[in-house]
Amino acid sequence: MQIPKQIILRLSIALTFGAAAIAVSAQSLPEAVSTNGVLYMTGGIGQDEAKAFLSLAPRYSLRMMFTSANGGYLADVDVRIAQANGKPVLDTRTEGPFLYIMLPAGRYRIVANAGRSDVGKWVDVPRRGGVDLHFSVEERARRDTDASRGDCPVSTSSRPSA
Repeated sequence: MQIPKQIILRLSIALTFGAAAIAVSAQSLPEAVSTNGVLYMTGGIGQDEAKAFLSLAPRYSLRMMFTSANGGYLADVDVRIAQANGKPVLDTRTEGPFLYIMLPAGRYRIVANAGRSDVGKWVDVPRRGGVDLHFSVEERARRDTDASRGDCPVSTSSRPSA
């Protein structure tokens, strides 16, 4: 039995595109990081990466999303997690609006700060499944201006030296 060349060509093209799609999907997701025995992953910038994060959510016991007061997604949020007794568990800065963490069951205090003020929450991580937390935080000012004084915009990342 002979297989027509046209079918072989179509299958080859389909396999090539399929392999390319898998490679792009794998490249768009950051690697999980382990710090002090705590495995976590942060990111979610762009539609593809956000979809990939959401698909991995069931693997993590604590899943956090960070937005500004107006609802926009935030990155560069400082996050500190401590056990109920105050013992630090994780201190990191997000690389996107999502932070997924594998934590053992227990009670934790989470403090998030995007530059303006701390937002704290208590969370109970269950033995099975996980918990989702949404933080709405005030983000750091990108540019400060005062039209009444005629000041030029100043980036918060380039502060004058003393």
